[in-house]
Amino acid sequence: MTLEGLPEIAPDAEVIATAPEESDARHVRRARNLRRIVICALVGVLVIGVAGFLGVRSATTTATDNGYELRVTHPRVTRPGLAVPITIRVEHRGGFDGPIVIAQNVKYLDLFDLNGVYPDPDASTSNGEDVVFEFEPPDGDVFEVRFDTRTGPNVQWGKRGETSVLVGGEPVVTVSYRTLVMP
Repeated sequence: MTLEGLPEIAPDAEVIATAPEESDARHVRRARNLRRIVICALVGVLVIGVAGFLGVRSATTTATDNGYELRVTHPRVTRPGLAVPITIRVEHRGGFDGPIVIAQNVKYLDLFDLNGVYPDPDASTSNGEDVVFEFEPPDGDVFEVRFDTRTGPNVQWGKRGETSVLVGGEPVVTVSYRTLVMP
């Protein structure tokens, strides 16, 4: 039987099935389990991020030697582009006899865009390995300097930092620490 105006299907034409092929139960279970694992991993990363574990986390590292206490508060974990203050606190019982000289390794400072140092150093120099800041001594036993920094946008992994107080050009107390930069 033919409808008027429509061509007849040739009797030798091959019929092409358009229904999807049946999958075996093992293949279906494996695909479903893989989707569940991926969804759980994505939800896990989301929960960790919402809980703040992927943001900035600070740590304080302290050392005491030769009558000086050096305390550096630094980012322990950060991400590119985030503001991360660094504070260096030097304490010396009986006050300071002369300028306070602080050395900070250059490779560590390369992690950051340095926006400012408060108070401003009276002098700063570099020997290639360290930036050496010199400050007038305060009245009292405690001196504190703050670095207004932001983690560089192109920084990955992190680096080890080292801060020293110098007297007569020689370190009298040093602290070492590490900052990890998360993606």
